[in-house]
Amino acid sequence: MTVLVIAGGTAIVAGVVAAPASAPIDADALCRDAATARLEQRGHTDVEIATSLEQAEADGAQRVSGTLTFVDESGATHHALVRCVVRTDGGRARVASVRFFD
Repeated sequence: MTVLVIAGGTAIVAGVVAAPASAPIDADALCRDAATARLEQRGHTDVEIATSLEQAEADGAQRVSGTLTFVDESGATHHALVRCVVRTDGGRARVASVRFFD
């Protein structure tokens, strides 16, 4: 996993959540699962992702974005933006990247 720190936010690149190509691609669900898993791996709790996420197609991938809140390990609540790129490669849909921005 590669972690990039960006001024004003944090970017995390992931490629772990995937779905079989035979099922319809639910980019929202893949993004939610990947974002929640990534935040929980870092000790964050109470992850809440917006009910509706925006989707757009670009460069042959689905780009999913929206807002979220979470509580860090010190108990502080954070509000951030999440952006995922979901690609279909070799018959499988996978989250190519998950990024969080303050």
